[in-house]
Amino acid sequence: MASLKTTFIAVTMALFPLSSFAAQQLTEEQAKELQSFKSITIRGAFYTDNDYVLAMSKAADKEGAVSFFITTTNISPSNDTLRIVYAKLYKADAPKAEEKTENLRKFEGVYEYPKSKAIRLEPFNIVRIRGYFPNEYDMNQAIAKEASAKGAYAFYIDSRSELGSNIQVAAYLFKKDAPERKLQPEDAIPYDSEAGQQALAKGGDAAMQVEKPGYYSPSAFNEKFYADKFNNKVKVIDQPTDKMKTSAATSIHESEVTTVATEPQRVNRYTVTLSDGRKIQELNDATAAKMVAFDTIKFRGYYVTDQEISYQAGKRAIDAGAKYYHIARVAHDSNGPNITVFVDLYR
Repeated sequence: MASLKTTFIAVTMALFPLSSFAAQQLTEEQAKELQSFKSITIRGAFYTDNDYVLAMSKAADKEGAVSFFITTTNISPSNDTLRIVYAKLYKADAPKAEEKTENLRKFEGVYEYPKSKAIRLEPFNIVRIRGYFPNEYDMNQAIAKEASAKGAYAFYIDSRSELGSNIQVAAYLFKKDAPERKLQPEDAIPYDSEAGQQALAKGGDAAMQVEKPGYYSPSAFNEKFYADKFNNKVKVIDQPTDKMKTSAATSIHESEVTTVATEPQRVNRYTVTLSDGRKIQELNDATAAKMVAFDTIKFRGYYVTDQEISYQAGKRAIDAGAKYYHIARVAHDSNGPNITVFVDLYR
């Protein structure tokens, strides 16, 4: 769920056609490749994402930039109708961003990847083991041993769950030259929404903004999908309970775990689930900017956390017949703790 106070925007340039001389907005991926020469801030009464993108483009143009990347937008604490927008600016000849030297841990000759790196790469296998691991080091060693036996260059432990005194672990294995995963963009339009169907019917660049079948979530692996793909079963590692018998042989066998059917890969969005089982997903700013709301509702009350606000927004959106919702703005009362929440609704 995107924070209501700070949101990260990555809207494609195709959304907002600018004049030939105006600075162009970069996607997050493009911005990561370049070094910024300056950061600027603008303030104003921006009622839509398009408003502050165009305003930032003009401001960046005055600074001599050819492109910009909006990093953050905040609601002004002194005036709820104002937004504060922050951006990085780039020259036409902006140098490439310097690559940071990775400092990776190594177990049994196999590197351990962080999630930020692993999520972008396609694994060639998955390891799932269950056993008694008294600490994280022992768990990493056990996974690395399995990874090494399969010829892996690196591994990433994606999940772990306690089963009594044992722990079940799932890890993905990677070759040194692992190919990039086909990831859904964070701002992909849901394909089952009205906007998604209209974009697909339009074709061309518009259709490229819609979730793509066969593409992966940019924030999570799907263990069931890969377990089925690699026909993987959980391997149970029976270790000696007497720690003095460390030289005793470790017996390993595969448990009879039935593989599951392949599940489609979709973008994982924050989901509100009501007590009757009805569900609705929250759109981030970048996705909502690509869609047209069929209605906007507002409600007022005292809510402490973002989760509370999202639940109340989602509940009301479901009752209004929406498939998706987006919290457009949160206004704080000047004379009390209550807030007014504005919610855009989408089919």
